Amino acid sequence: MSVRRARVWRSESGAVAVEFALVGLIAITLMLAILEFGRSFYMRNEMSYAADVGARTILMNQAVTNITVEETIRGAITFGMSEDLEVALGAESVDGVTFRTLLIRYPLSLFIPSLTADGLMLTVSRRIPLG
Repeated sequence: MSVRRARVWRSESGAVAVEFALVGLIAITLMLAILEFGRSFYMRNEMSYAADVGARTILMNQAVTNITVEETIRGAITFGMSEDLEVALGAESVDGVTFRTLLIRYPLSLFIPSLTADGLMLTVSRRIPLG
């Protein structure tokens, strides 16, 4: 009986499964984090491009309406739901110089939804001088 217990005690038949359970959890979490970072970086770059397209539209025609600029920005975005995209256009004056402001926001939903309670918001802004 004691020989049998010693054999079971020294048995390594499940060692690979235990090692995979420990290392696999970290590896899968790291891979998901890399995917999330890459996806958010891509979305942020697309938003930056759309903001640049909107700023160029304003610079080419300073009398363009906010609706036209917003449609141009929404047309330049190639990811996600266009209705989730928040576009805010405004005007401000600093030291006698008039600017049109452009703010684009998009809520980032993660692959693992319970990771952040409030979610993440990607934001891009531009300030375009007029005249």
